[in-house]
Amino acid sequence: MTSALASPLRFAAIQNRSSRVKSGILPYCSVISILLLAVVLRFYDLGGVPAGLFADEASVGYNAYTILTAGVDEHGIPYPLFFKAFGEYKGPVQTYSTVPFVALFGLNEFSVRAVSALYGVLGVLAVFLLARELLQNHPQRLTISLLSALLLAISPWHLHFSRTALEGLMPFVLFTTLGLYFFLKAFASARFLILSALSFTLALYSYFPARIFIPLFVLGLVFVSWKFLLSHAKVTVLSILLSLLLLLPLFQAMLSPTGWARWEQVSILSQPLSDEAKFQHVVNNYLSHFSLDFLFLRGDAEMSGQKVTRHSVQGLGELYPFQLSAILLGLIFLFRVRPRSLALPIIFWLVLYPVGSTFTTDQSAQATRSIVGVVPFQILAALGFVSLFIVLRKLEFRALLTAMMIVVVAFSFQTYLQKYFSDYAGYSSSFWGWQYGPKEIMGYFLANKDSYDDLYLSGEFNGSGIFLRFYDPQGSCQGKCRIGDVSRTPRIYDPKRKQLFSLSPERLNKSSFNFSVHETVYYPDGRVAFFLGEVKGGM
Repeated sequence: MTSALASPLRFAAIQNRSSRVKSGILPYCSVISILLLAVVLRFYDLGGVPAGLFADEASVGYNAYTILTAGVDEHGIPYPLFFKAFGEYKGPVQTYSTVPFVALFGLNEFSVRAVSALYGVLGVLAVFLLARELLQNHPQRLTISLLSALLLAISPWHLHFSRTALEGLMPFVLFTTLGLYFFLKAFASARFLILSALSFTLALYSYFPARIFIPLFVLGLVFVSWKFLLSHAKVTVLSILLSLLLLLPLFQAMLSPTGWARWEQVSILSQPLSDEAKFQHVVNNYLSHFSLDFLFLRGDAEMSGQKVTRHSVQGLGELYPFQLSAILLGLIFLFRVRPRSLALPIIFWLVLYPVGSTFTTDQSAQATRSIVGVVPFQILAALGFVSLFIVLRKLEFRALLTAMMIVVVAFSFQTYLQKYFSDYAGYSSSFWGWQYGPKEIMGYFLANKDSYDDLYLSGEFNGSGIFLRFYDPQGSCQGKCRIGDVSRTPRIYDPKRKQLFSLSPERLNKSSFNFSVHETVYYPDGRVAFFLGEVKGGM
C-alpha cells in the first residue's frame, strides 16, 4: 500500500515543485523582457535619432572627453564638481557618467547619449521595484509593478529624453525613484535609510529643478513618517549627517552668485513684473502641467509660447491618451491601498512634480523641468488598468473588452514610434530643434583644412564654439577652424587669405556678395541646411 501511494505522491510533489518554479521564473522573465524592450527602444539608432546634436549634449561629451584624457574640464579646471557651460554651471552626474562611454566608443553622438539611455533602462527597473514596494499588500501587486515598468518603457515622455544627453534628466528620475524605494524598504530594515539618503543626494546633484523638488518631497516623507524616523533615531541621524556632508559643496555653490546663475536666467521672480502678475503666472504655469493638452493631446512642443521642438513629438501628449481614464481610476483605487500611508508618497509626488518648472518664465508646462512627473503617472495608470480588469472579470464580454484595450495600446504605441523615428526628424533638426549640421560641416572642414587658411563655422547654432571642440577634440584644425558669419559685421572676409565659409540659405539670400558653393549640407527631410563655399569677387 505504501508502495502504491509512493508514485502518485512523488508525482504530485514534482508537479507542485514545477508550479512553484514557474511562478518564480515567470516574473523574472517578464521583467527581463520589459527591460530588453526598453533597451531596444532607447539604443536603436541612438546616434542618428534625434537628428543633430544640441550644444548642451556636445558640452557634456566634450567635458567628459577632457576629463578622460587630461583630468580637466574644457576650461582647464581639474576634476570640477560643477561644469561651467553657456553662462551657467551644470551638475556633475551626467558628465562624469559619460566618461566610461567616451572611453569605450570614442567621442560621438552615440557615446554621449548612451548614458541617458542606460539611466532610462535602469529607471524602468527602478519603477518596477518601487511599485512592488508601494503596493506590497495589494493582491495584484506583481501585475501592477510589471505594467508600471512596461508603461514607462514605452512612455513618450521618458523614452524621448532617454535618447538625449540634456543635463541630468534621466539621473534625476532614476535617483528620485530609488530614493523613495529605499525609503519604503527602510520600514522593514532601517539601514535602507542610508541608501535612500544617498539616492536623493545624487538626484540633487543631477539637475537644477531637483534642488526645488527633492527638499519638498523629502519633507513630505518626513511628515508622514516622523514616528518611524524617531524610533530609529540612530540611523536617521546618520543618514542626515551623511547627506549634509555630501551636499556641502552644493550648499557652497548655491550660496555663491554663480550657483544661482541659471535661476536668474529663467526665474519669473527676477522679472520686472508686479507681484500680482507673477502670482498669476505661477498659478497658470503650475496648472498647465495637469492640462489635457500637455499630458495627452499636444505635449511640450505645441504648448503656448513654445518654439522649441526638441522636447516632444508634435501632435502627441507626454502620455498616451488611453492612459487618461486609467490614471483617474488609479487615483480612486490608490486610496484603497493598505496601509493608506503608502498612497501618500505618490500623491506628494504628483502634486509637487511641476515645481521645477512652475517658477520659470515659460508660458506653460515644460517637459524637461517637470520630467520627474513621468513616474507617478505610470504607476497610477497601471493601478487603474489592473483595477479595471478585476471589475471586467465579472462581465461576460470581458475578453472582447480586453482585446480592444490591447489593440488601442498597440496602435497608440505604433503611432508614436512612427512619428518619432520617421516624422520627427523632418521638423526638429533646425535651429529650434537639435540644430543639425555641425557634424557634416566640421567633417568637410577637417577633410579640406590643408587647402585653406581659415574655415568658418557659421554662428547659427547655440554655443557654436563647442562644436569646433567636439568634432575636433585633438585640435588638428586649431588656428584655422573658427566661428564666424561672413554675412554679418564685423567682416571676416579677407581677400588675401584662402577662406571657406558655412552659410544657411536664409543668410545667403539676404547677402549681396558672390558666393561659390563647394558643398551642400541637407537636413534629414531633404531641405538645404547649409552651403559651404568661398566668397568670390570681393564684398
